[in-house]
Amino acid sequence: MKRFAALIAVLALALCCMSACSQNEELRLGTGNNEGMYYQFGSLLAEESQNDDAVPTVSVETTAGSSANLRLLSQGFLDMAIVQADTLNDAYNGTGFFSNSGEYTGYSAVAGLYTEVCQIIVPADSDIYSVEDLAGKTVSLGERESGVLQNALQVLDAYNLQESDFTAEYLSFSDSAAAMKEGSIDAAFITAAIPTPAVTNLSESMGVRVVSLDPFAVNVLTKRHSYYTPCTVPAGTYAGQNTEAQTVGVRAVLVARNDVPADQVAAMMALLFDGEVDFAGKLKSSMQPLVIEAIEGIPIAFHPGAGDFYAEQGINVTVMDVDDEGSSVNASQDD
Repeated sequence: MKRFAALIAVLALALCCMSACSQNEELRLGTGNNEGMYYQFGSLLAEESQNDDAVPTVSVETTAGSSANLRLLSQGFLDMAIVQADTLNDAYNGTGFFSNSGEYTGYSAVAGLYTEVCQIIVPADSDIYSVEDLAGKTVSLGERESGVLQNALQVLDAYNLQESDFTAEYLSFSDSAAAMKEGSIDAAFITAAIPTPAVTNLSESMGVRVVSLDPFAVNVLTKRHSYYTPCTVPAGTYAGQNTEAQTVGVRAVLVARNDVPADQVAAMMALLFDGEVDFAGKLKSSMQPLVIEAIEGIPIAFHPGAGDFYAEQGINVTVMDVDDEGSSVNASQDD
């Protein structure tokens, strides 16, 4: 009996240690390339997680962007990731870019973080003034497996343009900026919060403009794809941009694997929304997460830990049943 009791005690201690280790394990956060806003936001989140004992330590992982993040998340290589709402919708439902690969699941929504603006960047002295003017030019559409590429193709489709109508390159933000500076590309699609650091740095050396979408194209995009909303890039956002540009935007969404403990997700949300971290100020952009906007434009159900946090704020959301994930749903706020 004594031996049995001792064995039970050892097992109990081991279980406690395993539980503690699970709670303290780093959360691997998928972002994007190191010139992009996902990486900037994720790095600040990781830095702040080091200063708060109640928050799991965040480890930032650089990736090709939204599509890659969702694939890696689904395969267990990431614990959390920042992704575009449109790519999230397609990956979860096996539509769009994911029609051939099928559904990527095993994760749920945490929060909408900020709006990403679809920008078409050209040199300030460029003769490109409309999307139609891209025909015959050399254009960066964003990295493969990125949400930027999907946005670019959808914008082009609204104008009945295809990749074959110009010379397509598939470059990161930083590589696009370098290529434009040396004159090897004529335009670049960038989807990110504004001002985008890679574009800001480029504009300071050569001046840039943001090409507007015409009202018809904006209407087509918002009608075809519910995750798009009209956006304006104000004049003076970048050096050389003297007039405002009309375009569309999508939400950047934080998602987590379903097996990440609920209390860890809730702790991360407290860090995002308690107002103590000045994300917008530190990142010099429009990237301050707000609870009142956090459930807008989210195409899948929420993680149980996120549901607990929102409930404390008086906000009802649809929570993922981790045993039976079901189909994508829209969240709604209580009156």
